[in-house]
Amino acid sequence: MTRPVTIAMWSGPRNISTAMMYSFGNRPDCFAWDEPFYAFSLKVHGNDHPMRDAIMEQCAEQLGQT
Repeated sequence: MTRPVTIAMWSGPRNISTAMMYSFGNRPDCFAWDEPFYAFSLKVHGNDHPMRDAIMEQCAEQLGQT
């Protein structure tokens, strides 16, 4: 049995990072997560964002709020 490979990738500018995310996200053996630290930033810094509550709810487990 082969071990899964974890790839952490950061990219810029935004058009390249979006293309990479969709490329990997379309593979059945991959998971792509856009802006993995954004919910943490919203929680810690209290930034105002129109979808703040939805983002915080979606990421509650990662933020230790479950």
